[in-house]
Amino acid sequence: MPPKLSVVVCTFNRGKSLKKCLKSLCQQTFSNFEVVIVDGGSQDNTNQVVNRFSQKLKIRLFVDRRPELSQVRDRGWREARGQYVAWIDDDVIASLYWAQEIINTLNDSTHKNIAGVSGPTIINQKLLANRDVFSFYHARGIKKILGEFWNWFFLEGGKFAVGQITKCGAWTPGSNFSQSLKIRKLQDVDYLEACNMTLRRNLIEKVGGFDYGYTGVGEWSELDLAIRVKKLGYRLVFNPKARVNHDISREGVFKRRTHSRQRMENFFRFYFRHIFKFRLDYIFKFSCYLLFLNSYWGYKAISTQNINWLGGWVGTATGFLKVLEKNYENRR
Repeated sequence: MPPKLSVVVCTFNRGKSLKKCLKSLCQQTFSNFEVVIVDGGSQDNTNQVVNRFSQKLKIRLFVDRRPELSQVRDRGWREARGQYVAWIDDDVIASLYWAQEIINTLNDSTHKNIAGVSGPTIINQKLLANRDVFSFYHARGIKKILGEFWNWFFLEGGKFAVGQITKCGAWTPGSNFSQSLKIRKLQDVDYLEACNMTLRRNLIEKVGGFDYGYTGVGEWSELDLAIRVKKLGYRLVFNPKARVNHDISREGVFKRRTHSRQRMENFFRFYFRHIFKFRLDYIFKFSCYLLFLNSYWGYKAISTQNINWLGGWVGTATGFLKVLEKNYENRR
């Protein structure tokens, strides 16, 4: 009998984090699930970790050395046998009732047309402080003023909102904070969290899976998949009880985050496919956001003395050109 749920974990050289992730899956109250691990060719102790937990979990391991994470994630659902497919990161720790809450949400006939579910992806305060995107939240002085502007203008007042994408293309990070645990019922959202995302397998198949046009670390490819499923006429929801803790690792694919050209090209691909409207407010906010992002790439290049961050400037140009090329092809 096939499992009800397939949990896909893509990993690369994160044996220590993967151990904690798999340990949390061993403790789930719901047990009718398999774990599909797609390993990018790890050179650390990943194989030993997988072998150890294979005695407790229904694990199937696949090695896929392709550099594009969107393709590796896509491999996961294609190998999955469950009715529902969940993706979690290898540095995620699932709460005790995480799997059960996913099943409850997707099985509940009183909530119609639900295609996918996500939940809180809590990041502890110490790790939050290390991430630039959250540095505004507890800042002082001029940085606090910039943070207030960031929230008001780019996030449209939604710095603690969950699952929203604003006119400029920014995503609201509310699910990363403990405030999201105070939500009392299912909430419709624009997208699902990449590290805590579950979709119905038949709908993933219907839209063709991941778009391989998202390159590098595949940022925005997960959101793209969820939104394409949503556009079939279904709902995406946030369940505050389907919680994971995201203990962000700086190993593995994290080191490729300096590949900012690909990240910008991915952003352009996503934004003009799903968000952009030919209206003055969208054009103005998007233009301002591009200015902000490119200032950020310059800041990172200077502060880290790593010129690779300036690839974001190149990605802005090439991403825009790809959008123009796509529009030209569609009009032919």
